[in-house]
Amino acid sequence: MFFVTRLNNQSLWLMTLVILCTGVHSGMAVAQTDEEGPQLTALLRLQPELVSVSGSAAEARGSDGFTITDGWAGGNKNSANFGALFIDSSQPISGQWGLFARLGLNIDAEGLKDGDSKNRDVYVGLATPLGRISAGRIATAYKTAGIGWDPLNATFMQSRGNLARSGGAFGHGGYLDRSIAYGNTLGSVRINATLSFDDELAGDLTSDNDPALSASVISSHGPIQLLAAYVDGSGYEGGASDRDAVKLGALYQKGPWSTGIMHESRGQGLEDGDNLFITSSYRMDKWRFSTNLGLFDDNKDVNDGTYFALGARYELHNLVSVHGGIRQIDRDLTGKETIAGLGLRFILKSGNLVR
Repeated sequence: MFFVTRLNNQSLWLMTLVILCTGVHSGMAVAQTDEEGPQLTALLRLQPELVSVSGSAAEARGSDGFTITDGWAGGNKNSANFGALFIDSSQPISGQWGLFARLGLNIDAEGLKDGDSKNRDVYVGLATPLGRISAGRIATAYKTAGIGWDPLNATFMQSRGNLARSGGAFGHGGYLDRSIAYGNTLGSVRINATLSFDDELAGDLTSDNDPALSASVISSHGPIQLLAAYVDGSGYEGGASDRDAVKLGALYQKGPWSTGIMHESRGQGLEDGDNLFITSSYRMDKWRFSTNLGLFDDNKDVNDGTYFALGARYELHNLVSVHGGIRQIDRDLTGKETIAGLGLRFILKSGNLVR
């Protein structure tokens, strides 16, 4: 009841559409040849973290001391969090053709988020032999490219929003409404693209026709992955001009080792600087030990910053893990923020609800 009472009419309509997408058994189902059949699944993610925050930057914000959170980014608790509820649906049509849909709700340590942050991705789509096309509220191709390269992602130790990797809807956080996305895999190359249409807003001095564009390419070569991504949200929803970014990266994975590097060049309308992210991790039985380094180079040379994190994760079960460690950022103007803590990560899967 907690979740249902806090949904708006749009979310309820979309949830109904997700369920209907799975429940179709009309002429479409007659043409079905895929033995897998319709799917309706639910996925719940929860991550309470107990952290201690200190440093001059935290003291200035009033965020120092002990607190319970889910993720931390940009000096804010419950930011870039892990918690979520996903309802996924699919309905095969024939061969490689099919329908799919997702309703994602955003949950942090305080429950379901409010306002625009309440929903994660919410979309419906069509699978074809030439790729997957979806429409709705969708993360940019820039965000999804290499988002999982950080083994500490979505925890209080993560790199995104903490100088090493960008945050925000045009970085590695958030989603854009009124979007169309395309994705396909061609051999060892994965391509993605998103187009988000501008909204008609009062006070928009640019125009009502400034769509946000994003694209990414990820290529796998044995143990090495290479990626390139681009996003341009200049003028989108009345925002600043020169709001574009380019991202390049490489990841090496072999045996228990994983090492990656990522560089972002961010326009004046964004962070106006360059992010450098370096990560390395080692797996040993049920343990994973990780260390991250990051630099932010301010194009104005007035507020450079550094990032460092050291963390470990222990797998109690394939759906439950515990993590802990320390993370510190330091900027020329705003000073230091140090966070140390422990967290639990729970994942609950329903299986197919229509069987």
